[in-house]
Amino acid sequence: MGMKKMRLKLRDIWGYAFGEGASSITMGGMGNYAMLFYTQIMGMSPALAGTAFAATAVYDAVTDPMMGTISDRTNTRFGRRHPYMLVGGLFLAALFFFVWFVPETFQGEKQLFWYVLILNILITTAFTVFVVPYTALGFEVCKTEDDRARVQGVRFGFNMIINIIFGGLGWFLFFPDRVAADGTILDGTKMLGNYHNMGAVLTAGAVVLVLACVFSTYKFAEKGLVKDESETMKDHMKAFIHDLKDVYSDKLVWFVFGFFGLAQFSMTAVAQVQMFTYVEYMKFSAFEKSFVHTGGMLGFMLSAFLLGGLVKRLDRKKTGYLAMVMASFGCLALLAIFTGGLMEPKSVALFTDPKGHPFHLSSIVFGMFQALWWGGCGIIVPLAVSMIGDLSAVKKMKTGEVTEGRYAAGFSFFLKMSAAAGMFMTGHLLKGVGYISGAENQTADTLDKLALMTFIIGPILMFFAFFFLRKYPITHQTMKELRVQYGQGEEE
Repeated sequence: MGMKKMRLKLRDIWGYAFGEGASSITMGGMGNYAMLFYTQIMGMSPALAGTAFAATAVYDAVTDPMMGTISDRTNTRFGRRHPYMLVGGLFLAALFFFVWFVPETFQGEKQLFWYVLILNILITTAFTVFVVPYTALGFEVCKTEDDRARVQGVRFGFNMIINIIFGGLGWFLFFPDRVAADGTILDGTKMLGNYHNMGAVLTAGAVVLVLACVFSTYKFAEKGLVKDESETMKDHMKAFIHDLKDVYSDKLVWFVFGFFGLAQFSMTAVAQVQMFTYVEYMKFSAFEKSFVHTGGMLGFMLSAFLLGGLVKRLDRKKTGYLAMVMASFGCLALLAIFTGGLMEPKSVALFTDPKGHPFHLSSIVFGMFQALWWGGCGIIVPLAVSMIGDLSAVKKMKTGEVTEGRYAAGFSFFLKMSAAAGMFMTGHLLKGVGYISGAENQTADTLDKLALMTFIIGPILMFFAFFFLRKYPITHQTMKELRVQYGQGEEE
């Protein structure tokens, strides 16, 4: 009988989660506001901007697994993960700054396209250097599958705390509406200075969180594999190809990647399109934007924190089914209410906000059902990451190899590929519904189609994700049997 495994302390889990906060600030900041910035402020067409932000998927196909192999096989006195987390995280923060501070020499759509494309490649590289070792560390510090759910739940719950502060409240903090001399209201998302203020504040926040994560988790640093000085470049390439084949030949990985890839694709597309729905279709005031957007993030956060308990009681698949039903119901309810004619945008003014703008009942209804969508997503994301951790642990039991980096890299690639596909799709969806960049007003037909896309695309993609999740076979019982088979002891 093996020794019982000790559960991770909550303070250690939170120390690890700080790194996700840095990721949330940078990648969430781009996801929330970059399309608005480059279409409304810089004048790029939605399709061109979406293409520039999505064009790194092929590049990621090589760099992510390469980073997994490098991280697994690094051997330094600072550990195999932490040097990359520190350097990659700081560079990620610095590059994020230049998303919003575009040099004056880059004017016109073509020059802006190349600026965004090159900057996005650099950001993607820095993100890979940071997030692959960071995710692998999250697998490494866990000794039980319940801990993997706890760690990923807190990780993504903290992601949403940061997103609430700098994303949901960002409409109020960084993009307040202003009143012109003639009394007309000026939308805060159409003012360059607001993006500059946001970029500077978020960059500083990302730096602080990267440093906090690296130093608070340093006690978990482990040396990499013993380095063989006689290894040649050919040997390194063989190791890379071996790791690549090892991950992608694991058929269970494809069930998780398929499930999460489609879910992440749907989340990115909804997140992008809903921003335009806020502004153009619902015509929310800055206070209403903050209320609705923050409500969605609260839903995500609370669900993520509940993941550990849900998985312990329901196991993986049933938890995923619950999440997909919950998310899809939220979007379909919005579809029925607002495109089905049950309620119009700006229905029933309830009170005036601190800026004197009316706050409507329709905002509460929209926020409530959108929170259900994001609540379901708050379960799906950390659940999928913990499932990849399970597969890495199973592989390690069977082979004794260090596998966390390669599995983390595979997951990172699918995460970014799905997010890039969502960005790409957003640009072409906006073009397809007739959205015109920089226009003062969009046509009624465009607005109706925009709302329809916001409410229907998520449930459709979740439906297809279900068929991947139902094939996932790992349960508490199978993990228990494997631990006994490979002499790994019991959980506490």
